[in-house]
Parts: sequence; C-alpha cells; structure tokens
Amino acid sequence: MKEHYYTIGEVAKLSNLSVQTLRYYDQIGLFKPAYIDTLTNYRYYHDNQIFYLDIIKSLKYIGITLEDIKKALGLTSGELLGFLEQQEQRIEEKISRLNEVKYTLLKTKKQIQEQIDIPVFGEVYVQAEEEMPILQVTTTELTPISNTNTHYATLIKIIENEGSVLNSRYGCIYPLAPYSNVSDIIYDAIFTPLLTERTFSQLSPNVKQTIKPAGKYACIAFIYHPDTYFSFYEKLRKHVEGQQKTFESTVYELYMPATLTSEHEKKFIVELKVRQQTL
Repeated sequence: MKEHYYTIGEVAKLSNLSVQTLRYYDQIGLFKPAYIDTLTNYRYYHDNQIFYLDIIKSLKYIGITLEDIKKALGLTSGELLGFLEQQEQRIEEKISRLNEVKYTLLKTKKQIQEQIDIPVFGEVYVQAEEEMPILQVTTTELTPISNTNTHYATLIKIIENEGSVLNSRYGCIYPLAPYSNVSDIIYDAIFTPLLTERTFSQLSPNVKQTIKPAGKYACIAFIYHPDTYFSFYEKLRKHVEGQQKTFESTVYELYMPATLTSEHEKKFIVELKVRQQTL
C-alpha cells in the first residue's frame, strides 16, 4: 500500500487545529512531522499520525497539561489506563469543589437577601426559617458587650484549615431569661453559620458542629450599640412571654455587617431570634 502524507495545512483542516498550534506542538516535541523537506522546510505528516492528534485533543479537553500529555503518549496501554484513572479522580475532586463553591454562592446570596428582607428594625416580627448548620465554640464569661474576636478567630482557623470558606456573619447563643441588665446575659456559645455541607473532623471538646433548627422564630433586628442592646432584648422577651404560643428558652443572636464598605467604624445589624415550640 502506498504511504500517504499530508501537508501541515491539510492536517490543520483535518484536525480542526491551527497551523500555528501544529508548529508549536512540533517545537515542544509533542507532535512532530514524519519528515521535513530540507529544501522547502515544509512539514509532512503520515496519515497514521492523525490518530495521535485525537488523543492529544481529548487529553487537553479534560484539563491535562501539554507536558503531561507528552509523557502520556509514551506510556503503554496499561500505564495509560492508570494515568487516565488518576485524571478521572482529579476531575471528580474538581467537580466536588465546584459544587461546594456553587452551594456557598447560593447560601451567601440567600443570606444577603434575608438581610435585605428584614421587615422592620426595632420591632418584633415572626418569620419561618430553614435549618442552619453552624460551628460553635463554648464560652462561659462573655456578654453582649464583650469582645468576641478571640473565640470567633478559633472558628475561623478551624474552617480555613479544613479548606472551607468563611461566613461574614457570626452569632451567639444564650438562655432566654428576665435579666436585670445587659451584663447579666452570659453567652453559652459563639457560632458561625456554615456555608457548606462539609463535616468537620477532629474538633476539640469545646467546639462542635450542630444546627440551628428550622421553625417559626420571633425576631427583632437593630443596629448594635451597647447602650441600647438590652432594651431591644427586653422588647423581644416581653413579646414572647405575652404570646399564647410556647417558645423555647434559647436566644440565637446573629451579627451581620450593615455594609461591606471599609468604614473606619463598622456598623453591625443584630438579629435576636427565639424559636416557637412545635407541637
């Protein structure tokens, strides 16, 4: 059978690659012509070489670098199978990561929308809320006028060490009770909502991954100030006590930045929530 050769232009048309790309592949030793005419310097390719271009394009499509493709073309069939299985695992990991990023994006959008949808500031309102996964660290002496940065930093470190993403919100949990003043309110825990469904491992005894349960909550939102915090808490507590419905005895306090601008003195929205008991 007579051998058939193609010019670089013909190969470009057959493979849907540019002439410049084929020249580059030749330059790096990835796909070289069968021979080069020494008089004209034209490149000629054997017809059985076109098969390798299909392999190169397929491997490049799934994200393999040209350097690794060059190595792969020198493998035996068994070695190539193992190589492709490794690439499949890498792709699965990328898909999982992208799904987590998408989930995080959706949760972040939802949180921003919830903040926009706060119906009124300084007054009690009732809203239905979905289950919220949280990561919390136990505390014993902090109050609404304490600096919580150290405890929040503990949560930040855990989340980032797990390769997950941080929430711009944090919160606190404390008992619903008739306190005398804001200094009597002692937090049981500091928490941050989790933006992913990842399970955190090897947590210390004072840190746990749990949930804020779904349900109907009596809420009050206001701009944080230590001098006015207690009055808003009391308004919520008295509203809850005056209802015929029974409420749980836990307050979820959620802090969120009022704006994302780099103001010297940031303002925070505080939202206090108490869940109505289910029958």
